Amino acid sequence: MLSIIVAVMLSSVMRTMNEGSYEQMIENTVGIFTGYVQIHQKGYWDDKTLENTLVSSDTLFQIIAQTPGITKAVPRIESYALVAGENQSRAAMVIGIDPEKERSLSDPQNRIVTGSYFEDLNERSVLLGTDLVQRLELQVGDSLVMIGQGFRGQSAAGLYEVKGTVRFPNPEMNKSLVMMPLGTAQFFLAAPDRLTGISLIIEDSDDAESVTKILSGYLSSEDYEVMDWKELMPELVQAIESDRGSGLIIIMILYVVVGFGILGTVLMMITERTYEFGVMISVGTSRFAIAMMLAFEVLLMAMAGSLVGIVASYPISYYFHINPIRLSDSGDMAQVIETFGMEPVLQFSLEPSLFYSQAIIIFVITLIFCLIPILKASRLNPVKAMRS
Repeated sequence: MLSIIVAVMLSSVMRTMNEGSYEQMIENTVGIFTGYVQIHQKGYWDDKTLENTLVSSDTLFQIIAQTPGITKAVPRIESYALVAGENQSRAAMVIGIDPEKERSLSDPQNRIVTGSYFEDLNERSVLLGTDLVQRLELQVGDSLVMIGQGFRGQSAAGLYEVKGTVRFPNPEMNKSLVMMPLGTAQFFLAAPDRLTGISLIIEDSDDAESVTKILSGYLSSEDYEVMDWKELMPELVQAIESDRGSGLIIIMILYVVVGFGILGTVLMMITERTYEFGVMISVGTSRFAIAMMLAFEVLLMAMAGSLVGIVASYPISYYFHINPIRLSDSGDMAQVIETFGMEPVLQFSLEPSLFYSQAIIIFVITLIFCLIPILKASRLNPVKAMRS
């Protein structure tokens, strides 16, 4: 039974680690940055310029509010600009946010490292990523120069106070992020009442596709495009599917090793009882009864081992869910993870199906690999068995 327990533990922990990393990847990029559903002006996603921004209107937000499954709508305007301190400059991603509504998405207020959060939509100040502020050699209270191109080719330039620094799980955001109040960003880009997109918070992330279809039916397809996160980030979906495929190959190899281990265990168990089976057959016990007895024993062993394996694996996954494994920043694996825009940590998932599905698979494997020993025991020659 120990082999079954270990098998369930290994497969469950491996699957929770893999799926946990995918959940973390999605949350770091989708749950924080893009949202699970977005609305843009038609053509914006193919040509991300301020000329393709949409006009913010009460009618649009009323339609969004009436769509089932949507809890919040988070408006943004995004662009790029050259930002500079006294001695250093760098290209940066500029995001104009509604300070109140943005708490439902990226929640920058609770990610502030130094300084304070915005107080209104038109405050002339900025929040910088922690790595960007170090690169520019700035501190909270210093001035930041911003130069870029606004709506319809107008010049965009301004001087803003650095009000604070923020840290996100996505390392790339920390290296290039400039956050501004929405009104200030629209004024800087000469784009009043315009938005590059509206990110939607939905009740259940699994309903993103259905919410997208419903909302698309409410809005004009000639004016707007509604996209779920899989359309917004196909590279992320491909990366997850590719890694999931390689993970399944590894776990299939584990299943085969486990299966032969269980086969050896059951063969040894039956071999040790060969004399007993020979006696039973010689006194009139039917071979079918012996086969059913062994099948019942294996069934109990498989059920008990699977249940104990689930109970033993859950605390391990729970611990690493609460205390993710942080990889060394200088390590190769950490650098690979950061290239995907993720924080270099391994967080385990606690999805219940990952545990009981592995228990069921190991249970079935145990039953399949035990068929041969059971059939062999039921066909024993009683004379040879008692002489063995």
